[in-house]
Order: sequence, then C-alpha cells, then structure tokens
Amino acid sequence: MNENVQNFNSKTIALPHQIEAINYILKNNKIALFDEQGLGKTKVVIDALCWSMKEGSIEGVLVIAPMSLLYNWEQEVCKHSFLIPIVLKGTKREKRYKFLTGANFYITNYEAVIAENQKIKRFCKSRSVAIVLDESARIKDPKTKTAQAIFQLIPLSTKRIIISGTPVANKPYDLWAQYYFLDEGALLGSDFKIFKTQLDNKNSNFDINLNELRTTINANSMRRLKDDVLELPEKQYKDVFVDITGKQLELYEQLRKELIIEITNFQGEIILDESSSILKKLLRLTQIASNPHLIDKSYTEIPAKFTALDQILDSIISKGEKAVIWTCFVENVILLKKRYSTYYPLVIYGEIPIKERSEYVSKFQDSDKNKIMILNPAAAREGITLTKANNAIYLDRNFNLVDYLQSQDRIHRISQEKECTIYKLIAKKTVDEYIENLVDVKTDIAGFIQGDFDKIKNETFAFLTNKKELLHTLGG
Repeated sequence: MNENVQNFNSKTIALPHQIEAINYILKNNKIALFDEQGLGKTKVVIDALCWSMKEGSIEGVLVIAPMSLLYNWEQEVCKHSFLIPIVLKGTKREKRYKFLTGANFYITNYEAVIAENQKIKRFCKSRSVAIVLDESARIKDPKTKTAQAIFQLIPLSTKRIIISGTPVANKPYDLWAQYYFLDEGALLGSDFKIFKTQLDNKNSNFDINLNELRTTINANSMRRLKDDVLELPEKQYKDVFVDITGKQLELYEQLRKELIIEITNFQGEIILDESSSILKKLLRLTQIASNPHLIDKSYTEIPAKFTALDQILDSIISKGEKAVIWTCFVENVILLKKRYSTYYPLVIYGEIPIKERSEYVSKFQDSDKNKIMILNPAAAREGITLTKANNAIYLDRNFNLVDYLQSQDRIHRISQEKECTIYKLIAKKTVDEYIENLVDVKTDIAGFIQGDFDKIKNETFAFLTNKKELLHTLGG
C-alpha cells in the first residue's frame, strides 16, 4: 500500500476516553477492549488500526463480527476513516475477487470463518494483518467449530484484538476462549477443562477464585463504564408487576405443577447449570407469562402484559417520546406490530435482511412518524443506535445476560440527550421473578470480574445455593 496515495487520518474527532484506548491499542499487540456498550469501541479500533497501517506495523485488518454487524462495520469505517472497507459476502466468485481487492478492512462474520477457512488463511498469510473479534464472547465455547477455526488464525496474525462490552456473557468460563485467542493460554492456561475445574474447585472459596480471575482480567484489559467517562443522562429502572388471570393463569398453573415435580428430583447444582429438559419447560412458562398464544393457538384472551404495555405506551407517546420494545419471541414481534399499527412501528428480527435492518434504524432515528420499534434481542441487541427513543420496554426476558445488557444500551449511549427509562414487565408469582433474580446474579458476578463492582453481594451467594428460590418464584 502506498502511503502517498492513501489518507490514514481520522475523519472524526476522538473523545478523551477514546484517545486513551487508541493509545492502549497502539502500544500492545494483544488487546482486550471491554469498554461498556455505547462508548464508541468501533471508532477506537478503526482509528488505532489506521495509524498502525500508516506506520507500517500492519498491512490490513480482518474484522470478524456477528452477521448483524457486518454492514455496520462497513459504515463505521467509511464514517471515521478515508480507507476502504469490503464486506466478504456474495457468491464464491465474488468473495474470491473481494479477497484480491486493495481494501484495508476486510469484514466477515463468525460463521464464514468455518466456510471460508482456507481462503481466510491464505489471505492472512499474504500480508501482515490485525484480526479483530467484535463481540468476542461469540467464541466463549472453545469446543465449537467457530472457535476452533478462529484459533487456527492465531499464528497468522500480527496483532489481535477482542472487543466486547459484555465479555462475561453468562458465566466466568466465557473468558477463557477469548483470551486463548489473544495469547494461546499465557494468562488463563492452555486447557479449558483445567481452567474450569480450578474455578469450580470445591476445596476453595468461590469468591476467592473469582477474585483471582478478576485481578488477572483487570490487569490485562481496558474497561471503562459510561458513568466514568461520559456525561450521559440518567438511566432509571421501573419494574411493572402484573397479575395473570383467567385462561392464562390456568395454562401456567398446569405446566407449573408438572415442572415442580421434575425439579424436586434434581439437585440444585443441576438447576443452576440449566439442565436442557428443565430449561425447555422454563421457556414454555416464560412464553405463557408473556403471551399464551405462543404455545396455545386457541388462546384468544388479551395477555396481562399486553394490557400493561398499552398503558405504558400511551403515557410515553403522549409525552412526545419514542420507545423500543424487546421480546424474546418473534411471533410477539409480529403480533405487536399489528396491535400498535397506529404508532407506525418498525420491527427487527432474524428474518429481516441485514441491510433492511440498517434502513429501519435510520428511519427510526430520522422520522417523527415511527413512534416505536419492536425488536428481538437475538437479532438486534448489538451494534445499533436507537437514541431517538429514551424508553426501553421488556415484554419478557430470558436467562441470557448479554441479551439484556446489550439491548438496553441501544438507547443509552453517545448522542442520547434525554433521561432513559428501562421498563421490565414481570408477571407476579411466575418464572419471570426467577429470571429477574438470576439475571441480577449473573450481572453481579460479571460486573465483579470485569471490575465494575468492588464485591459480590451476599444475596448472590444465597441465591446460588438455594434451590427453593426457583420453586418459590415459579409460584409454588
């Protein structure tokens, strides 16, 4: 690449906290950037790697990101730099040609690293590259084909960067594979089973093991919280409790009794590991608490949460504000779009093409007509900005910590000017209360390891050892 032809400067001005992170990346070749969602990690990486290309320490960048973020990366490279991004999508012939172009940032998705493994290896061998894993917790399970394929790229890269605002996606074990990609086991060991066994060691205190892990991670990563570096409006939480009645309650009680019989035959540890058979039934209970129509097509009553949602939306819209609604179930997205048609809702879920999702986000941000957006976190929790709304409403939630933490910060990030409210609709005396408690526990442990909190709450330890907690919050 000819420096006289290319402009490696940034188009946009970095904020002070971003400059600090840029310098951190420039000084290291194995980088864990764990800044909280909404601090502009993508810009930081682009600026730093543009500088690395200018000084000649690397010749190109391979970005591996979730499918939903491919075009977001393309847009961000164009927004913040004068260099050329290319998304490695298309037919085999088109992708082969794209690998041969004179681009600077080559952007692909995690699944493609398996399908295009040989092409990607040849590309990495042909030049000095930096590899960026965006939302690096996607490789948290080292046994997956995706993680194994990415591990093969380690010796073919000059610089490696992992990016995630939620590196502890659900459990402390999630960190091992991410760091193995960086250093092949120098920090957390080269054997995942040994790492997990040591962390779970029954002969030592759980909090001591976590504290050792916290010390290691904090010393080998950069993480800042929004409250530490930005002047953002406040974010407040409102738990909205609803009573389920009628046919909805009848359906819930029937399945609850079946599940309690099964749970009483298990040890607490198995419950906490979310045994697959129990998890499926818990999911069904969550569906009933949200909208029984999801599993019983003969159900014709209005779910309790829909009535509560009507009232919340009326209040928000009457104030001239916008809202985003999150639900784990795609069928709910479709039903709610029809229910709230007068608000001209926009929707994002898995079947919506990636480019269309970007168009919907822009429309929501730019138009006063579209008052609400309804989203499924599996498809939209990452990489999008919805700051035209200052209200996020959770019709239902699952056990996935990342879904919750990432999705709520779509509205609470750089460019937000209004106070934000996070509404959680919780069906009383149902599995919703258990999910609420479990997500709090996961948040507490993840925050401690990441350095967000100074200590783990006593309630967390009590919850982890109390099987009755689940039985009670199922309504038993």
